[in-house]
Amino acid sequence: MTEPELYRLPISVKAVLVDAGRACLLFNERDQWELPGGRLERGETPEECLVREVREELGLATVVESLVDARPFRPVPGKEVFILVYRCRLASPGTVVLSSEHRQAGWFAPAEWDSLVLPDGYLASLWRAFNPGP
Repeated sequence: MTEPELYRLPISVKAVLVDAGRACLLFNERDQWELPGGRLERGETPEECLVREVREELGLATVVESLVDARPFRPVPGKEVFILVYRCRLASPGTVVLSSEHRQAGWFAPAEWDSLVLPDGYLASLWRAFNPGP
């Protein structure tokens, strides 16, 4: 019997950052609105990664609340990552200070989500974060 091939993917951690009934999204170089977050670094927890990434990308302090999604994801053809999506909230009021990684930031209510160009699976993650199951 042969040994199965190991399936290894980089891990990306994303935030559904919620404030006043809206979620924060970032406009990327692929002309899509995406969730803030990024690559998990060696030695950090997913929650630590999110706090760091939200601070780096938005200049905001965040509190991680709960895991809402975990799945493989292809951001571009030929590249695959495993994403963990967490519902988060602001740790304190603040103003977005956008990093150079994105072109724009916006806060969007659920009624606006269907009109946005989002990467595959992000709409479902947004709905899960806003409507947690039992």
